[in-house]
This record gives sequence, C-alpha cells and structure tokens, in this order.
Amino acid sequence: MPAVYVAIATPLDSKGAFDAQAMSRLIAHLHDAGVDGIVPCGTTGEGPSFSVAERSEIIRHCISARAGLGVIAGTGCQSLSDTITLTNAALAAGVDACLILPPFFFKQAGEHGVLAWYRAVCDALPRNSKIVLYHIPPMTGVPITPTIIDGLLESHPTHIAGIKDSGVDAAHTAMLTARYPQLAIYTGNAPILAQAIRDGAAGSILAVANIVPRSVRILTDDLARDDAQVHLAAVDGYIRKVGAVPTIKAILAQSGVPVGIPLPPQLPHPDAADAYHAFSDFPAPA
Repeated sequence: MPAVYVAIATPLDSKGAFDAQAMSRLIAHLHDAGVDGIVPCGTTGEGPSFSVAERSEIIRHCISARAGLGVIAGTGCQSLSDTITLTNAALAAGVDACLILPPFFFKQAGEHGVLAWYRAVCDALPRNSKIVLYHIPPMTGVPITPTIIDGLLESHPTHIAGIKDSGVDAAHTAMLTARYPQLAIYTGNAPILAQAIRDGAAGSILAVANIVPRSVRILTDDLARDDAQVHLAAVDGYIRKVGAVPTIKAILAQSGVPVGIPLPPQLPHPDAADAYHAFSDFPAPA
C-alpha cells in the first residue's frame, strides 16, 4: 500500500524557537488523521532556516513523539561536513531514513560534482544507513539526474533507498519509477498524486498533508476518488499563491493547531483568517 508522509511544519514559539509541545500535538493530530509518517526539517519544515544543532533537536523530538509513525528526516545542508554531522545524528536518534537535498550554491560543479558530494556523504555513514535523494529543482536549481542516481547505485547500492521527486512533471516521476524499481519513489507534487501512484510511486511526501491529511489518505487508498484529487490540487494551488509555509502555518493556527509563524526570510501570511476561510471553501471529499 502506498505511504502517506507529511512534510511536517515546524512549530515555533513567539520568540521563533522550536516549540516541542506544539510539535507533539501536531504529530498526534496527523497520526489520528491516518498518515503513515512524517518528514521533519524538509522544505515545509523550514530545515535550511535552522542550525545543525536546532535541526538535531527537532528530529530527536519527532522520534520521541512519533507514536509509531515512520520518520524520514531532512538532513541536507549546503556544507558537506554539516550534512554528514546532521545525518549521522539523525540516524543515531533512530530515523528510518534521511532526505538529503543536493549542494546547490556552486552549480558549476555539475552532476559529477554532486555525485562526488553524495558519495562522500555515504562514505561517512554507517553501512546500514538509508538515504532518500531529494530532487527539488524549483528550489535548488540542481536536479538529481540519472547520472547521479546510477553512479550512487553503483558505488553505494545499500545506502540509496529512494527519491523524493518534487519537480512538477508527472512524466519525470513515471521515468523514475520505471527506471528504478528497486527504489521507493515518493511524489512531492499533490496535483499528480493519483497519477504518480498509478505509475508506481511508493507514496507521497506532501506539504498539503499538514492541512488536508484526510484527502491525501482517501486518494492514496482509492485512486478512483477524483473528488479527493480535485480537492488536493485546489488546496495545493491556493497555498502557493502567498507561499506554502506561511499559508499552511496560518491555516493550522486557525484550525486550532497553532504552530507560530515562519522564520526569516519568509514572512507570515498577511491575513490568517482570510487564508483559512478561502481554504475552507474548497469542497472536501465526503
């Protein structure tokens, strides 16, 4: 059965510090909605906005509060040494796998530089470690190409467990599932969820699952539920108008699950009540 993972938001207090109690409440809320797992410190979790020490704290807390949920931790950093440190800390804490985005600043290094970087990460991890490659070129500008994937499967086949495809192309996800049947391919694109699963995806890691986990669960379990796919596409399109993280945090707060506002440079949603009302107008599946 395809898995529903939530790219979980990171609750913050009024001073911008991690709010552990609020995270426990959010995890319990999502657990009750029937999700299979969470992904802390990814894009929706504002991972790149936190220090290595802060991300380690968030990940450790998610492990302690997981209540049986799977945990794939976002541990990719721009620095190779920070990535190795954070990934090893997350694995030691007990995560199931680590989601690692590519280094994205020095783009002239090309795919062979990215491949060498990932190999250096894998070399520094325990033998039984599992990592999920993070393909999110709209944010990084650095795609995880077949050259990179093939090279890692050649050098570190036991480390590479999957790929999160957060591009916007259903055909790309279909290519990954067909070319790499040995890997768990997760879509990060809610509007193509049903198609991705039909094409062989292992499930999803979605931002919208913070606020519409039931719709994601319904569609994942029954791909014929077009009403759920329409709902997900509408909500996904809406939250991206102002910004996914500010809008998700605003809607969660208005729903009775306060999580604070985003860290800089992201700005709070300008009208949380309006965001919630607009979100509530999208017809949810019965």
